Amino acid sequence: MSKRTSDSKVKAPLSALAARRLRQQQLAAQAEPPNPNPNGDSPVITPGLEAVPVIPSKGTPNAGSSTPLKSRSPSAIPPKETSDTVSQPPDANIDIPRQLSNFVQTEENYIYNAQTPETTVKLRRGESLVIQGEYRISVIGGSISICGAILEASASLDIVAPSSQALPVIECAPKSKKRKVDKIASKDGEYDAIFSLQSTQSGLNDIGRICPRFDRVWKPPLTSTVVKSKASESFTPILTATQPTPILTIPPSWQPAITTLASTKQCPKSIFIVGGKSVGKSTFGRYLLNTLITNSQLPTIAYLDLDPGQPSFTPPCILSLHKITSPIVAPSFAAFRSTEVVRQHHVGYISPREDPKYYLRCAADLMREYRRLVEQGEKLTLIVNTCGWIKGMGRELLQELVAVCEPTDVVGLGEVDGVFAEILPDEKGVKRHLLEAVGTGAVVGNTGGNQQFTPADLRMLQTIAYFHSQRKVGGDATFSFDFEKHLTAVPPLVAAYKGPTRVIGGITILDTGITPDLVFTALNATIVAIKLVRKDDREHPVLRYLEDVYGENGVVTPYIPANRFDGTSGMLPAEGTVTAGLAIVRGVDEANGELQLLTPVHEDEFNKWLEDGYRILLCRGRDEIPVYLVWDWRDGRAGQKGRRGTGSFGGAEKMPYLDFVVGGEVAGKGAKEWKVRRNIMRRGQQRR
Repeated sequence: MSKRTSDSKVKAPLSALAARRLRQQQLAAQAEPPNPNPNGDSPVITPGLEAVPVIPSKGTPNAGSSTPLKSRSPSAIPPKETSDTVSQPPDANIDIPRQLSNFVQTEENYIYNAQTPETTVKLRRGESLVIQGEYRISVIGGSISICGAILEASASLDIVAPSSQALPVIECAPKSKKRKVDKIASKDGEYDAIFSLQSTQSGLNDIGRICPRFDRVWKPPLTSTVVKSKASESFTPILTATQPTPILTIPPSWQPAITTLASTKQCPKSIFIVGGKSVGKSTFGRYLLNTLITNSQLPTIAYLDLDPGQPSFTPPCILSLHKITSPIVAPSFAAFRSTEVVRQHHVGYISPREDPKYYLRCAADLMREYRRLVEQGEKLTLIVNTCGWIKGMGRELLQELVAVCEPTDVVGLGEVDGVFAEILPDEKGVKRHLLEAVGTGAVVGNTGGNQQFTPADLRMLQTIAYFHSQRKVGGDATFSFDFEKHLTAVPPLVAAYKGPTRVIGGITILDTGITPDLVFTALNATIVAIKLVRKDDREHPVLRYLEDVYGENGVVTPYIPANRFDGTSGMLPAEGTVTAGLAIVRGVDEANGELQLLTPVHEDEFNKWLEDGYRILLCRGRDEIPVYLVWDWRDGRAGQKGRRGTGSFGGAEKMPYLDFVVGGEVAGKGAKEWKVRRNIMRRGQQRR
């Protein structure tokens, strides 16, 4: 059996539409000659040559006795040009090495201590350093800034920086009236900041074991120059890269607005962020969050995430309220449990357009929880992140959310003048901050190229990481990730839904009118939300319905039909209901009345909920389950045609939900194109 690497030809199952598009793209590629240089970059180096070293600018200090840099590009000796040599045209397939860091490594400013082990880095003002990977940064002297966070001497922070998102930049913190900046003397000169780097291992760098799509997000670009360091370290400082490698920068108009919003003159604030898709709402919110925590007198920030499609701290399809006490420099899939989740609601969709009324009810319930915290004496500035739906009904939803959240400041990114005019009441005196989007000036990832992953890819990444997260054994409640075993090899939790040992007290399915005998057919191999309702909450509509219909005998399946409750699509009412996590229904044993659940929630937590008087309910929404969670691509039996001379797909019969791509062809039910009927038209509109 041949080995598979991260770049193997293993393909995920395709739908019929995707298969048709794939064939069309293949035919188009054969018909058209490839563009040797789509970006139109002028030639500087040829692929196969050593990367051109960075030439320091006038503001860059002298490198001194520099340490050799490691090059990730293949090395070769360029041919000498003669009179017969044909020079490369300007549009040849050659790319320019783009500078990510202007830090110049020497033996004095980058020191590795094998005994600690840690690396000491010294920066002068104007220098920057981009590091990919996982690491802990600790400030020894001076102060540094990273992703809006200002870290002073003795402060430390864990960083998670894969290439799935723009890489953060480490710089000396800007001067201010509050911050005294002193030069740090050293035998090779004076420095403005000294910090140490230590490797950290959360397990996230093994995510490629489960999903090869994300195998390279922890590795530097193949054509790049990096700072020389130990190969065993979990991070790599990158100096230049030929491949598009986005780094995190912000438009010029953002910093003054962030400074104004971080002021404590009016506290606590309620800051509402508005904008279309891909304009930088989450990036702005993260910068503002880190600035508020580290550069003001507000030790705790409340973060209300109302974007179910791309949430910042939870899996998709969830709205949530968080309390945050430390800066966060990590992508959304790596930020699970890095905050205190005050309350969350599973809405079942990645967009509010499917059930806007239920979406608003969940948002209102989260705001009531925030106000309860404020009434108890907590001074919490609130950041509200919204989704990118700003047209049509989306604009009406924003107007409702403004009424619910009552913001003191509204930040608009991109072309939102018309949105402001409709959603903001003039008499309330709400401060307006109109800023440019990340794509209209200095952009996030301005080193060239589009983002490598789509929003759907990032949702898949969030879901995979969530189901492989686990609590560490130790004094503090920290979490790690385990990708050593595939979920299909993990023993599931067995939860009874009927009988004297019943754990699951109710089941509902979003927006589906089915009979009770088909409930488990609809539940099998899907993601469900784990919801809690207190048993002593006698007025809760779910408990009243279950008691009226099923009583306490626990003999039959406690099924709650869709659309049972007013204003929802089969979802449980937000008021009085708590979302505790997500689970995958691995299997159903109807004979014994048991469900097999795969979930990062520990069985002790289930038992504690029951002891504390909660009723556990399962709610199936429209969460997308990544194919890599139900298919172990490392299993050589899956998707290989003709293995052992059988002439069939070995092992594929064990995965009845999946089809495979073999030799460029789709096998199974998805191999053929679907035939659709013509739209219904009046007789006069039909072609004769």
